[in-house]
Amino acid sequence: MRVYDKDSGLYFEIKDGTAEVSDCDKDVTEVVVPEFYEGSRITGIKKKAFLGRRQLRSVALPEGIKRIGQWAFSSCDALREVSCYRREIIFEPGAFKGDDGLLTIDVKGNDPMIGRLMAAHVVMEAEYLLDVMSSDTKEWLIKWDRRLSGILDMADDEGYHLYVLCGEEDLHYDYDQYLEHMRKKKSGLCMLRLLNDIGLEEGLKRRISKYLREHTKGCESEAAWRYLVEKHGDDTGYYRLMIELDCINEDNLEAVIMDLSDRHAEAKSYLLNSFSRDKDDFFEDLFL
Repeated sequence: MRVYDKDSGLYFEIKDGTAEVSDCDKDVTEVVVPEFYEGSRITGIKKKAFLGRRQLRSVALPEGIKRIGQWAFSSCDALREVSCYRREIIFEPGAFKGDDGLLTIDVKGNDPMIGRLMAAHVVMEAEYLLDVMSSDTKEWLIKWDRRLSGILDMADDEGYHLYVLCGEEDLHYDYDQYLEHMRKKKSGLCMLRLLNDIGLEEGLKRRISKYLREHTKGCESEAAWRYLVEKHGDDTGYYRLMIELDCINEDNLEAVIMDLSDRHAEAKSYLLNSFSRDKDDFFEDLFL
């Protein structure tokens, strides 16, 4: 039996005392899936239930959820947060495919760092990291770090020919743009891991720090710097990290400041105040 709940905007399929979410309103923005609907425990999200809901920002799943169907939340461009309980959940292929903006998968009881790392499975193309039950273990972190190391080992043009043949219609990269895209991807993952350094071993820390220093402002590839400005333009945590790594320093500070547009006035102010040396007239003018 298929029913519609006006209050939540969700459609349910009910059978034998359990229910699954099968669809939702087109303009849904925040979803809290209830534990029960009309006495039936909700145990799953069906295939394509939220596919392409471009306004959906957050989803809270109940404790009874056991299965997330194929492409259930795929192509939800605005999706940033998913929360669930620690229990065995089967995630079918492509459950979050295309949700590159996903920031956290918050498993109740986990360190928030784990949630942010788990959300990166989309960019990493590593659905095996959607393992709720083991996500707070050393073994899970080792899997995450191995995947990151594997991505860093990849040639920047790996997959380009496949992209040309099967690339998404809304993405149009030539060869050089594809290389820059891959470097930005690597840089973003390196920054994410350093900012969420739970269980991070020193060897990998040194490697990803070196990668960022080799792709900052003033280098042959400025992918790390470009990624920061484009994705985290005024997030002082990212600028603080880049300063600590010596990716932003007195040698490239002027070029960095000049690179920031007027809409990043907060970032400019933070950077100028982070350096203790006397500012010349150029920096004084920028600060004002």
